Amino acid sequence: MDFVMKQALGGATKDMGKMLGGEEEKDPDAQKKEEERQEALRQQEEEGKAKHARMEAGRGKVRQQIRDKD
Repeated sequence: MDFVMKQALGGATKDMGKMLGGEEEKDPDAQKKEEERQEALRQQEEEGKAKHARMEAGRGKVRQQIRDKD
């Protein structure tokens, strides 16, 4: 019977305590991981803006060349 219950619940047995208001497991490095994640997101955003600026500058050159031909 225990086997059947464990199979039915799967991995939920670990989280049952949390769902019933028990104490959550705390990750001691959670704050550091969150800061690293935020830094990575900020860096990706900056790289995206820089790439967009380079592409727009290139488009501007092409536009100017087209205008100059006429």
